[in-house]
Amino acid sequence: MTAPRSVVAARRCWPDLPAPQPGQLDGTWESGFLRPLVHVAPAGLAVVGLPRWFGKRFDAGQGANLVRSRGEGPLGERLPMLVTGDDSWCGGGPVAAISYAADAPRPWRWVRDELRSLDDDHLLGLTLVGRAGVVARATAAPFVLTRR
Repeated sequence: MTAPRSVVAARRCWPDLPAPQPGQLDGTWESGFLRPLVHVAPAGLAVVGLPRWFGKRFDAGQGANLVRSRGEGPLGERLPMLVTGDDSWCGGGPVAAISYAADAPRPWRWVRDELRSLDDDHLLGLTLVGRAGVVARATAAPFVLTRR
């Protein structure tokens, strides 16, 4: 499936996508933002502790967010993550659910990312804040991850 290019397209295809298979997530994934978030998401992430967000790295159910260093340096890891299988807060059905530690900096302790597969090398993600319910669904911010 072709990766959606807009928030509307992402929300439309989300319910029909499968959860990633075990082991499919392992590796490095580069992020991509969808219209219109492409213009505001990088600045927003910088404010909440992920300046120059590159994507995510996964290894056996754990991982971290990756940020670009200033200049040509290596990618840095921030905000360790735990990945588990769960039902989506946005319409049910299985997802790979990413959670952050209870003592993670604000707002990350309240953030949940959900992932579904577009194909073997592309994932559609939703970032949700709070708990399952109408508010989490209404404010879900989609993004795309591409295997690197």
